[in-house]
Amino acid sequence: YASYNVRVFHCTHDWWYSDLHPSEYLDGFHDIAIDEMEDSFGTIVNYTHYTIDLPRDDFVWTRSGNYVLEVFSPYEPEEILISRRFVVYEDLSLVEAEVREPVDIALRRTHQEISFIVKEENYTFLDPYNNLSTTVLQNARWDNSISGIPPRYIKGRQIEFSEVGYIFPGGNAYRFVDLKSLHYTARGIAGISEGKHSFHHLLEPSQRRTYSYHTSLPDINGAFVISNDRYEIHTGSDYSVAHFSLPMPFELHGRDIYIFGELSNGKCNPSFKMSWDPAASSYDANILLKQGYYDYLYLVKDSSSPDNEPGVTDDIEGNHFATDNLYTVIIYYADFDGYDRVVGFAQWNNDPH
Repeated sequence: YASYNVRVFHCTHDWWYSDLHPSEYLDGFHDIAIDEMEDSFGTIVNYTHYTIDLPRDDFVWTRSGNYVLEVFSPYEPEEILISRRFVVYEDLSLVEAEVREPVDIALRRTHQEISFIVKEENYTFLDPYNNLSTTVLQNARWDNSISGIPPRYIKGRQIEFSEVGYIFPGGNAYRFVDLKSLHYTARGIAGISEGKHSFHHLLEPSQRRTYSYHTSLPDINGAFVISNDRYEIHTGSDYSVAHFSLPMPFELHGRDIYIFGELSNGKCNPSFKMSWDPAASSYDANILLKQGYYDYLYLVKDSSSPDNEPGVTDDIEGNHFATDNLYTVIIYYADFDGYDRVVGFAQWNNDPH
């Protein structure tokens, strides 16, 4: 077994480390060991499964706000192995939000505009134009989140954000890959084979949806679920190489295609970039995944674009106002105690039909 520890840092609304000392936002230790671990059983790919439940008695956050969780080796604490964002919020204001058609006629068929109202309830906002900040997420994605747009107007205890610029491409329903079974082909799986070092799932070729009519399909908003059809989920699920293919009539010169979703940590990850096969006229990628059910999209980026620039759905997936997306609205307030407090939160699946 290898030893790993976990720690959290409080952050500002725009994800810089805040000025708070750990003792000001944590009750207990500043970092703790992950002490639940178990080896895989009966799998080709051997691994160790680590579990930790937070918060717990010796590790409790005491303030709301943005947090970053980091996993690291106690012997090399500066080398971060895993980092994840999460938000702790307080129900101090009422947030009423909805999805509307954009005012811009050119965007009405392809984009979605988020309008919302923040109502003071258990907290008084002083100078909200300067002290209040808002962030809107689509499908829990931080890479294309929109933040910091001032309200349209303030009326008494009501702050309105409508037609201010919270506009997202509608995208399309997420594709899925079902790796739960190693013996039976699920929908979308062309074949399963057992290799020397792992199983292999050959996916049916994907279809480009740029100009297709929108079809409403159920999805899990880009997330994934670890699962299998026979054994204990966490230690009995094997790893399999998923073989993705996207036939295209031509290569996108100067542009890259990525497999994107929670499986890629919500980023256009270099490990999930597809490669062009001129002989097959197809983009391909082979990715090792634990058995389960995964949502994903094909996103496209310019090859020269910076790493933090989000990919776009225009080229492969298409954009539709009718797409059902999960939206999150987070309300921050610059508190007198010197940190960005999360005083409001709303999350909902829009249903444009």
